[in-house]
Amino acid sequence: MNILNDKMTVRNEEPQILALQQSQISVAAKMMATTFFPDPLSCYLMPNESDRLQILEKSWSKMIKQDFPLGHIYCSHQEHSDTSASLGNPQLLGIASWLPPNAKSPSLLQSLPLIFEIFLQSGFLSTSRILNTLTKTEAYRLRDCPNPHWYLEGLAVSPNAQGKGIGGLLLQPVLQQADRQGEICYLFTSTPRAVKFYQRHGFLVRDELRVLNDAPPLWMMMRSPQV
Repeated sequence: MNILNDKMTVRNEEPQILALQQSQISVAAKMMATTFFPDPLSCYLMPNESDRLQILEKSWSKMIKQDFPLGHIYCSHQEHSDTSASLGNPQLLGIASWLPPNAKSPSLLQSLPLIFEIFLQSGFLSTSRILNTLTKTEAYRLRDCPNPHWYLEGLAVSPNAQGKGIGGLLLQPVLQQADRQGEICYLFTSTPRAVKFYQRHGFLVRDELRVLNDAPPLWMMMRSPQV
């Protein structure tokens, strides 16, 4: 694995892990939106498919822009020996967005403009479900991690790049730093497949949450520092 901020010579076709560039935020938001479009939680929060992709893209764009200055959004693409092919913004294969210790998630007040947009577009049902999810997942996180910790806000891998270990590589910059500094990592997910993936990287299920009786289960997961 290579973690890059500057250009360097690499082996042809080797997957690279880089810090996301500001010019890639829009592409990254689209990748997150597309990846989470069929997710059980997304389908529950936004049952109307015609609205879902647009709302997801707006939400991820806002989140990534807020997280970007904190410096812990990582992406992956293939390096090619033909440098002309990599000019501009190469196609992203995956992205991981983390909140570092001591960084705070946006407050409900800060999120109101986006929530109001969602209300105007999708109505009361989606807005109510989203507010319940934000409130309860944040309460569980603060209960499980009262001290500073890393929080994975999202991990996405392009469908044509899945099964190649890219998701695991995208986690490594923060997992390695957390291990060195003795820090906890936290996340939640809504698919059994993702639970198994994160378990392979040291996360344990802390709790299973249903934000409302008819909602899909969410698995709250935590990883203690490994030595």
